[in-house]
Amino acid sequence: MGHLSNEAIVKLMFKNAAEKNIPATISAFDKDVVWVRPGEPDIPFSGTFPGIDGMINMLTLIQQSIKLKEFIPEQYCSNDDTVLVMGHDEAEVIATGKTYHTEWVQLFRFRNEKIYHVHVYMDTLAVARAFKP
Repeated sequence: MGHLSNEAIVKLMFKNAAEKNIPATISAFDKDVVWVRPGEPDIPFSGTFPGIDGMINMLTLIQQSIKLKEFIPEQYCSNDDTVLVMGHDEAEVIATGKTYHTEWVQLFRFRNEKIYHVHVYMDTLAVARAFKP
């Protein structure tokens, strides 16, 4: 059995995350991963999150602040050390009860078969509005 492609690693990571298998999800990432989620200060999980501890902090902030109703990766594009995933999600902000729906692109960069950089592109204004009372 050969090595998984970078695209297969991302697909498996999404599957593990959906099944709340945190150790398997984390295993896809380099210990020095940097996760970038631009957005307004109203969004608790926007910012730059370095390292596995930063990533766990970001995932915890997401879990504490929203109820994910739908998260659908729709299309994958792979090239050398990069995988782009296009999709959409819908979530309810716990504090306000407001729902947002946004399309997104997530860029995953690989080194030594591990994800070392993630950058999320999405309609942060729609998300921020759902966080405003």
